[in-house]
Order: sequence, then structure tokens, then C-alpha cells
Amino acid sequence: MWRNLSLANKSLLLFGGASALVIALALSAPWIRMNALVNADQIAMCRREATIWASLEQDPPPGIEGRRLGVESMHDPGLSIFERRAFSRLSENPLLADDHAQAWDGGTRIYRFAKAERDEQGDLQAVVFVERRSDGAALLLVVNTVYLLSAATMVLGFALMLFYLITHRLVLAPVRSLRETADRVRDGELDTRSDIQTGDEFQELASAFNHMLGSLQDNQDQLRTINAALDLKLNELAEMNTALYEAAKLKGEFLANVSHELRTPLNSIIGFAELLLEIAEAEPDAADEKKRKRIRYLQNIHDAGRNLLEMINSLLEMAKIEAGRAELLIEPMSLGAVCEALLGLIQPQADRRHIALRLEIAGDVPMLQTDVKKFQQIVFNFLSNAVKFTETTDDRTGEVTLRAERLPGRADTDDQDRIRVSVIDNGMGIPEDEQERIFQKFQQIDASHTRQHTGTGLGLSICRELATLLQAEIQLVSEIGRGSMFSLILPIELDVDRRAEQDLEAAFRGTLAGRRAWKA
Repeated sequence: MWRNLSLANKSLLLFGGASALVIALALSAPWIRMNALVNADQIAMCRREATIWASLEQDPPPGIEGRRLGVESMHDPGLSIFERRAFSRLSENPLLADDHAQAWDGGTRIYRFAKAERDEQGDLQAVVFVERRSDGAALLLVVNTVYLLSAATMVLGFALMLFYLITHRLVLAPVRSLRETADRVRDGELDTRSDIQTGDEFQELASAFNHMLGSLQDNQDQLRTINAALDLKLNELAEMNTALYEAAKLKGEFLANVSHELRTPLNSIIGFAELLLEIAEAEPDAADEKKRKRIRYLQNIHDAGRNLLEMINSLLEMAKIEAGRAELLIEPMSLGAVCEALLGLIQPQADRRHIALRLEIAGDVPMLQTDVKKFQQIVFNFLSNAVKFTETTDDRTGEVTLRAERLPGRADTDDQDRIRVSVIDNGMGIPEDEQERIFQKFQQIDASHTRQHTGTGLGLSICRELATLLQAEIQLVSEIGRGSMFSLILPIELDVDRRAEQDLEAAFRGTLAGRRAWKA
């Protein structure tokens, strides 16, 4: 309840309570003193009456209520409480001349007085008891109390009224003004200002509040200006995105058209170069030197055509992947047979560079359910790079090993068994800071190592994309001077749920890239 009170009510209650306590403490002393004077006056009257009675040595005179009791009556069971107490005190203290007490009897004040009568030795002989009932004293006590309470009430009321006026004028009015200003600001009137002119801390607070409002309004103006500029930039970015979308679409169409248009004559060039090579190699050895030159020239034409065809195929494959048009053809695959075929394809290139090829297939490798063509494309790229960047020297023979093995899954995580196909070479190795970069598009290792070899830098990036399609991953372990191991780790069977997710992702990527109907 205290928390729900306003500041004015809290201040009024606190000040009222403090004022009432101070007034009560201030008036308690006069009230006690006035009561003591009234009681003392009545006791004095009782003392005079008892003295008069004692001097007469007879029954109490008219107007005096009391009795004289000798010491022999001290133990009388009919004595009142006051009489027994007076006998006890007066007998015990020879110097005590009298005793008194007062009490209320309804609305009447009763005063009782006891006067000792002693002999010459100070021994108690008798006690004169006087009882006085005073309605006037009771009235006087009540009147004194009423006057004091009235005065306290008037003073408290005046103090509260004065405090109320002071707090409302000097404290609450500025606070209300600041609150009204804050409410207007909350409603959006940022140009409103506080007009407190009290010359004290409230005016300083109002000034700081106005300064804050000015800064807030300036900041909002700046934000409006910035937002307007951002809107312009967003419009420009939207136009640029539209242009980029069209450019991406044109790029895809261009790559598709150029790739298809170039592959047809390029295949003819490669075919005729192979035919001329066969003819040149079948000619008699009459002109040895001329034959070798012709064969070398034809071989250069053939190799250049092959390299160019590989580049075109890489560009076309990357364009298909970016457009979301890479499709999977799942079929059973004998890993041993496919690996032997791949080594047969790379064998001529390895023979020309005097590289030894090895095949290691574990006996527990099962049949796989995957896309054979994409698997071949990945592994052949690994083999081609291994042969390309492995040298045979006088003190070391270049070797490339194609290894396939089964990786058991973890029983605690319900992982399925997987197959790891690795291409291991003893070539120059790849620096650690280059191992991630070579999987990015159009990136190769340092030119000092690759300037003698051609390529687009798309091979490994395409392999990573194709591995994702096969729900596989590529791992690379390499050390400078000792060689490299590229591994493709793929499942025995593709996960159907993951294939559905990949199809959705491919559709989304195709939408972003402005895909078109590709032709194989």
C-alpha cells in the first residue's frame, strides 16, 4: 500500500507523524506539570484539614471526612489498603510525618491523607486519616487535558496545512510540471519544453531536461536524414541486385552456350590430333628426327586440347552447381572396379612423368549406392592433381596410391559405417595456410609451384560441391616435403531425408542464380 501512494501523500503522512510526535513530546511536560499542581493543591488542603482535626483532639469537625486510629488498630483486618500502607510506612520511618494517595472513582477524584501523631520520643501513637472527594479537581484535570489536546490539534493542523502549501508550491508543482512535459514528449511532442522558473535545483533539472530534449530532437532529425539516405542506398542496391541477377543469368547462359559451342569443335580437334598421332606413330622410321618432331607437335596439340576441354567442363560443371541443376543418378557401384578404371585413365599421364601408381582396396569394402559419375569425377581430380604435382628425382621415385577402406561407425552415436577413398602421394606437399584456400573458386597454391601447370582453379572447389551432393566430406592431410593425402569419406547408402533437404537447397540456389534449362 505504501508503494502505491503518491509523493504528496507520502510526504504528508511522514511530516504529519513527525509533527504529532514532536507536539506530543512538547506538551507532555506542561500536562504533567499542571496535573501535579492540581494534585498538590488538593493534598495541601487535606493536610490542613488533618492538622486542624489533630489540634482539636476531638471528632472530625464538620466538612471533614476521616477518622483517628490508634496504633492498636494497625492490624485491624477492616483497614483499607491505603490505611494499612500508611500505618506501615509511618511506623517504619519515624521521620515521616504524613502519607497520601489519589485515585479516580468514576468521574470524581479522591484524595486520601494520613497524618502521624507521635510522642516526644517519636514513637507513633495514632494516625489521622482524611479522605477528600473533589469534583472540581477532576474537572480541572479534564479541562487541562482538553485544552492541551485542542492546542496540539490546532498546532498540528496548522503545521500540516503550512507543509502542504510549501510542498505543493516548492516541490510538487515543479515535479508535476516535469511529469506533464515528459508525458507530452512520450506522446511525440518533441518540441515541448519545461518552463520551470524557481531559481533552485528544480530549474537546473528542467534546464537539463530541456537540453536533453533538444539533443533528442537533433538526433531524430539526423536519423531522419540518415534514413532518407539509406532509402536511397536501398533503392540503388535493389537496382544493383536486379542488375546482378540479370548478369548472373546472362553469365549462366553464356557459359552454357559457350561451353556447348566450344566442346563440339574441340572434340573434333582432339579426335583428329589422336588420328594424326596414330598415323605418325605407324609410319616407317625413315626420317626419325622429322617423325619425332611431328609426333611432339601433335602431342602438344592433343594435350592442349585436352586441357582446354577440361577447363570448359569445369566451368560448365560449376555453372550447373551454382544454378542448382546438378542431379544425382544413384546406382550400385563396385568400388574396386571403379578405382581400377580410374587408375587406367590416369596411367598414361603417370607414365609420362615416371610416376608409380598403386591400388589398395580393403577386403571388407561393400557395394556402394551412390552417383558413380560424380564419384569418379572427384577421385580422378585427386589422382590428376597428385600426378601433376609429384616429381620423380634421382634419389626418389614419385608414387601415387589410391586406397579404399571401411570406417566403422560409433556405437554410442548410432553412426553408420562409411567408406574412405584416399589418394596419397609423396610430392612437394601443401603449406598449412594454403590448405583451406585451394578449395575456394579460382584458387591454386603459390604460382611458383603451379606456373608450369594449367588449370582454372575450379577442380577442388567443384569436388567439394560434388562431395556435398554425395553426402560426403573431403579431408586433407599434408606436410611440406613429404606429400599429401586427399580423402573422400562417403556413406555406403545416401540418406533419403538429407537428399530431400539438398533438393530444396538446390532449388533455392537455382532461384537466386536465375537458372535456366541446362542441357547435358
